[in-house]
Amino acid sequence: MTQNLRIAILDCDTPVPNVYSDKGLYSDIFASLLQSAATKSPQLSALKLDFSKFDSVLVASAYDEVPWVIALTDFCKELYFSHPRIKLFGSYFGLGHGLFSPPKKNVVYPNSKSWGLGVHSITLAPAFLSQFGPVTSNPLHPNQLRLQLVHGDHVDVSALPDRFHTIGSTPQCALQGIWKKGRLLTCQGHAEFDRFVNAETVKVFGKLRWDETIMGEALKAVDADDDSVWAAEVMLRFFLEDEQEEHVAVQRVLHAEEGVMAKL
Repeated sequence: MTQNLRIAILDCDTPVPNVYSDKGLYSDIFASLLQSAATKSPQLSALKLDFSKFDSVLVASAYDEVPWVIALTDFCKELYFSHPRIKLFGSYFGLGHGLFSPPKKNVVYPNSKSWGLGVHSITLAPAFLSQFGPVTSNPLHPNQLRLQLVHGDHVDVSALPDRFHTIGSTPQCALQGIWKKGRLLTCQGHAEFDRFVNAETVKVFGKLRWDETIMGEALKAVDADDDSVWAAEVMLRFFLEDEQEEHVAVQRVLHAEEGVMAKL
């Protein structure tokens, strides 16, 4: 039986020129990835994806203290608190896990340890693994999710609100995403990036930031296998998560969560 899943993808950035000319907007790249994941997974093969209406919202890469980002942040908070049936996925920081982290306003900081560039292994947290299972595309290390990264920040969160879970960590960054069943999923890594997309992105980002040695190491790290299709399957499974438990509990915890979010 066909099951419909309606996803709105909000473009909050434009890919670098070579990527944009070849693959279009990030929304085009995400839509292609999700369609591919649904086709390849026996559990999701009956899923029909519709990107013209929505039950879920995917926010692609936004992070800055500028008016339009602040307005978009307010819009996402309105969706979260006023429309509990709508699930939110955030890629990268800001409107990803920076938006929903407690309770400081400024939770995203430059990472003093180093940039995360190329494919890195995210060691997944037990609660996340329990829900979504082992990384089947990484049989040698099924508790590790390999994704393309390009970031120099980290989220400073000492404690997550009740029923929020970290998805995992790397040595450079202790918080690689946040998950709340049936409501919210964020991920620092870029499942939508393949070798070409991240290589072109690193070349543009690195022109004014890194010397030839760092650039060479980054491009070498980009040229590696990843688990992007498995990560996309997780996104789809999250969008399909049973909301019944959340609907029952939402009124009980709404006031407490509003207090947390108001302090961001």
